[in-house]
Amino acid sequence: MSFDKISTLSVRETFVREIENKILSGELKPGDKLPPARQLCKIMGVSLTVVNAGVSELASKGFVEVKPRHGTYVADYIENGNTETFFAIIRYNGGKINAKEFRSFTESRVALDPLIAELVIKRASDEEIASLGGIIEEIKKSEELHETCRLITHFYHKMYIISQNSFCALLYNSTMSPQIGMYEMFIEKNGLQPVIDNMEAELKCLIARDIEHARMYAASGQMSAIEGPYSVI
Repeated sequence: MSFDKISTLSVRETFVREIENKILSGELKPGDKLPPARQLCKIMGVSLTVVNAGVSELASKGFVEVKPRHGTYVADYIENGNTETFFAIIRYNGGKINAKEFRSFTESRVALDPLIAELVIKRASDEEIASLGGIIEEIKKSEELHETCRLITHFYHKMYIISQNSFCALLYNSTMSPQIGMYEMFIEKNGLQPVIDNMEAELKCLIARDIEHARMYAASGQMSAIEGPYSVI
């Protein structure tokens, strides 16, 4: 029997989470000024080093803006944020993606996946495309939901890689964790078969170098999660 190592948050991480939660809950709103660093030290019982490092991290995520000689202000994280901001929102929601984030994420995939399918057809070798079929077979054999969804994301990540668009491949990889959770939500409601059917249909088009229909299946596979009978939101 094996056990996972128990880890605890550092003081800096705890400080960052506390401020993030106040911003995401609406307790702190865009434009609000945070107390000066030394005052935050006293209020929250942490060192100045922790406050400075924490504020720097919050700024990198788009939660705050540091204005020299004026102070630190709550920023509009939708306007200034990045993928780390997205992960913070998911964490705030208890690890779950709410309907708004689910739709936003899926709409992005609807835009990107058809492009990736087209690039795979134009750039990938026959062997690279054929290797995708092996991943589908692994998915069919998987008996555990999380592992099944990890393999599904691996299938699409592989597509992004063989498309030879390095930016998109890195972007996909950076969002792997929430995507696994989204597939878990979809399969819990609809079962695995709709996912398999779409993947096999898209792969058939990739093998045939059929750009039009590959793009169609790439888009419809994602869109089904937010529209129609399979929608989970």
